[in-house]
Amino acid sequence: MQRSQLNISINPELLKRIKELARKSGKSITSYVTDCCANQVENFSSQSTDSRLNTIEERLESIEKTLELLVPGNQKITPFTPEEAIRCNDFIKALFEHEAKKKKYKSIKNAWNDLIRHIECFDQWNDRYTFRLKESLFIEHGDPLSHNEMNLLTKGKECPCPIRTGLINWINNADPGKCCCLDKSFPSQQTICEKGSNLVDDIYT
Repeated sequence: MQRSQLNISINPELLKRIKELARKSGKSITSYVTDCCANQVENFSSQSTDSRLNTIEERLESIEKTLELLVPGNQKITPFTPEEAIRCNDFIKALFEHEAKKKKYKSIKNAWNDLIRHIECFDQWNDRYTFRLKESLFIEHGDPLSHNEMNLLTKGKECPCPIRTGLINWINNADPGKCCCLDKSFPSQQTICEKGSNLVDDIYT
C-alpha cells in the first residue's frame, strides 16, 4: 500500500505514552499510530449524520426535562396512592375544623357553604364529589375520598387541584377559582400527601 508522510508535533508526554503502548502491543510506532488513526476515522464515519443528530436531540431532551423539574408546578406527576389519599383526607378535615373556628362562623353549615363555593367552581367538580367530601368531613366513620376519586379529580396531582386551590382561596378570602398553584406559603400537594394533618399547625404558626 502506498504511503504518504505526515509530520506532526505532539506533546512529549503523549509521545512517551505512544511509544510505551506501541511497545506493549508489539508494533512499531508508525504502525501503532496508523492503526489508531484508522480506527478513529472508521468509528467516526460509521456514525451517520442522522445518528449524531439523534444523539444530540436525546441529550437536549434530557436537559429540558431536568430544567422542567426545577420549575415549581412542573414536577413529575404521580397518581395518588391509597395511603396518600388517607393523609390528604386527614389534612382537609383538620384544616377545615381549624379555619372554621378561626373565622368564628355561626354554624358548621355556614363554614361548609363558604368553603364549597371555592371548590365547586372548577369544571371537574360535580355534585357527587360534593356529597363525598361532605361525607368525609362530617360523617363519623364515613368513607373518605378514595385515591381513585382524587386521581380522577386531579389527573395525578396536577394543577389545579380543586380541593387544595379551594382551601387556599377560602383561607385567604380570595375570589373562587383564583389560581394559587404557586403559593409557597401553603404546602404543595405532594407534601400534603406525605405529611397529612401534621402540616395544619405549621400553617397557622
